[in-house]
Amino acid sequence: MTEATQKNNWNYLSLLISYIIHPVFIPTYLFTTFLYFGNIVFEPYSILAQTYVVMLVFITTAIIPLILLVINMFLLRKKFSNEVLLMNKRQDRIVPFFYIGIYYSVLTYMFHHYLNFPVLLTSLMLIISAAVLATAFISLLWKISAHAISLGASFMIFILMHTIMPNEHLFYAILVTLLISGITLSSRLNLNAHNPSQIYIGYLVGIILGGIGLSYLLPNLLSFTFNF
Repeated sequence: MTEATQKNNWNYLSLLISYIIHPVFIPTYLFTTFLYFGNIVFEPYSILAQTYVVMLVFITTAIIPLILLVINMFLLRKKFSNEVLLMNKRQDRIVPFFYIGIYYSVLTYMFHHYLNFPVLLTSLMLIISAAVLATAFISLLWKISAHAISLGASFMIFILMHTIMPNEHLFYAILVTLLISGITLSSRLNLNAHNPSQIYIGYLVGIILGGIGLSYLLPNLLSFTFNF
């Protein structure tokens, strides 16, 4: 295998990882993990209702935003490409991240106000919305990694939830998220989609957002009574 062929193979693999661990799939990853290993998030819903919630989260936070993103890219560029779909240019990120952030915020309000979602579940959605909007605002001036922000927030959410509710499975979720973060962010660097500072600062911003979001709730969370 020649060096050029090996490099192309790594690029294809990095591209595949960038799509699979796209930021719009992170909410589904979070709630699916909690469904199996920490369903305290969904209390007092039944197991069946919890499954429906995860499906609703997947449709509303992944499928619909992806459709909107593709429509937006087509209207602006009249073409589809990996560079366009992954928004590798800073200018391409601003409008999509703003409307997805606003959409997530409205969705969070609807989950809370109309569907009466549990406070912790709604709070996680609020953190996700804040992460998307933070990406949009930072992108006005500087390109930052949305992959890094979303994974950093997920990492901190699992850490704090494990602190609130020590759980062997959530500990493994922390390790898996750290591993996924390393693989995904290395892939972004391999594709030259970001430089190291955009990755490191993005991950730090995600950790801070996740930490502030859940730490604010800790006094109330610790006073809740849960049925196991």
